[in-house]
Amino acid sequence: MHGIVIALLLALPPLTMDQAADLAAQADRAVAGKDNATAAGLYVQAIEAGAARDRYGYKAACCFALAGKVDEAFRWLDAAVEAGFAHVDHLKADPDLASLHADPRWKQSVARAEARQAAAIEKLTHKELRLELLRRMRIDQDIRRQKNPDISKWMKIDADNTAYMKKVIAEHGLPGYAMVGKDGALAVFLLIQHADKDRPFQNECLALMRAKVADQQFSGTHLAYLTDRVLVGQGKPQIYGTQLVQINGVLEPSPIEDRDNVDQRRKEVGLGPLADYIEMVRRNSP
Repeated sequence: MHGIVIALLLALPPLTMDQAADLAAQADRAVAGKDNATAAGLYVQAIEAGAARDRYGYKAACCFALAGKVDEAFRWLDAAVEAGFAHVDHLKADPDLASLHADPRWKQSVARAEARQAAAIEKLTHKELRLELLRRMRIDQDIRRQKNPDISKWMKIDADNTAYMKKVIAEHGLPGYAMVGKDGALAVFLLIQHADKDRPFQNECLALMRAKVADQQFSGTHLAYLTDRVLVGQGKPQIYGTQLVQINGVLEPSPIEDRDNVDQRRKEVGLGPLADYIEMVRRNSP
């Protein structure tokens, strides 16, 4: 069946990157509706239209696995790894792929991902820094996942991480992909994003991150989140709608500049439609 879908796609006019983003957004909505078979096909179409093969290939693999299409799941999982997906710990723990674990191909796919990750790490210029960033990110996320976290401990963790990031940046500049890899850069982003007690520092990091994005050493999506964080911290309207607040018990975006065009701005940095984002956050909030 999949071969027929691909044949039909090849017969259609070439799609644009805007259409790829729209297809990916449709797929995300299908996932939210638990229509995994439809989502998988849409992710494949998004990839054919130019969406990132590593990111969306992995999403397609998850959806195919959940839909019981094991062969297609392995096909797209391996395609994602070949394109650069190397988040081995996430891959191993992802419940969406649990149905693949008993298949002999699972160990082969994991081994390929491990080899890809090892090769990527070997090229990094600051391997030990990456490990420390990942350690701190785990602590940062663990406290935030607790149902009844110790707030004083939470504040201490954030303060310690902020002080640490100041030292790192003073010594190395803002670490990007070449220094600490994509997972290390994710940790950098999160530790800065959670440095709310030091708004001037966040603002300084925003300029550094903007330069890194221009050099393709940092994620434009992460820059969008930090941009909004800084603006909201300054009491100004945000640009991308990433920052939500409780209003009468309901999560809503903080004020957004030119809200009518926010989805276009979100698309430009790789974010899906605002309405989908709000629904996702509300659905996953306690």
